[in-house]
Amino acid sequence: MAVAFLETTGERHLQRIGGLTALERRVRELAKAGAAKVVIAAALVDLGARKLPVPVEFVPALPADAVPERADVIAGIELVDAAACKRAEWQLIRRMNKSFEGPVDALINWRFSMRITRVLSHCSLRVTPNHVTIAAILVGVLAAWLVGRGTYVPVAIAGVLLELNSILDSCDGELARLRYQYSKIGQWLDNLSDDIVDNLFIALAGASLGGGWASLGIAAASGRVLVSLATYVSVYRATGTGDVFAFRWWFESSTASADEVYSPRSPATWLRSLGRRDTYVFVWMLACLAGFPVWIVVHGAVISAINVSLLVLHHTVFRGRRAA
Repeated sequence: MAVAFLETTGERHLQRIGGLTALERRVRELAKAGAAKVVIAAALVDLGARKLPVPVEFVPALPADAVPERADVIAGIELVDAAACKRAEWQLIRRMNKSFEGPVDALINWRFSMRITRVLSHCSLRVTPNHVTIAAILVGVLAAWLVGRGTYVPVAIAGVLLELNSILDSCDGELARLRYQYSKIGQWLDNLSDDIVDNLFIALAGASLGGGWASLGIAAASGRVLVSLATYVSVYRATGTGDVFAFRWWFESSTASADEVYSPRSPATWLRSLGRRDTYVFVWMLACLAGFPVWIVVHGAVISAINVSLLVLHHTVFRGRRAA
């Protein structure tokens, strides 16, 4: 698609959907679909302060042989009135989840995260996904501090706050996709924040229990840090990014997409989901509410031991392959 054409009806294309005007959104959608230029039959309008990914030309009328698309149709819904705009916005937001999300995100968390994302999308563009990530980090650090208090009420609150951190962890990605506010810094910040919060939570949960539990918590967190560092180094060398979903174990195809690796039709996906963040954070919250923080340390230690073992095998296999 070299040149894409957009036609407008009245001023419907100026309606704001998910924080962007319908017209700006359609231009960005067409650019993502491969258009090198977009020609719009409309009077010149401001398409926002951010630079567009392709050049845009406004003309009084489209060429006779043009095959135009509608600028006032979002998510398959024509923006005929305020109710239609609300439906289109919600349909659009419902598409902002990752196709390979975990089970708790797919069944529970989206019901909260997408509503928060919808509210955030109406805020100024100065409220960025990175701001949401930083807010999530602060909530997560507070949760870790509370779980370290050891008594029931702070621990229960800590579990709820950690789940809120997990929900906000979805919001930043949803908002980035909704507003086309992607960045490498945001990707790194998002992944590193998860590691910081989770490992601090495990270590302080162990410290609150004292004795051998404290040592186990620190060991579990340390093992997870080791695996994370090795994963980041491997992914950065391969892709130049911090996308941890691009990491492949030795028994996985290096060319497989994330959708293929995390396909819901694969039994391995459901086994892997037990170690996915949305799942274990939800279980940790239940453990905190039940007054059983020891589970967090035990679970963290088990997952850490499994991942460290896999990491050792992973590098052993690759060394063997290089030697052969």
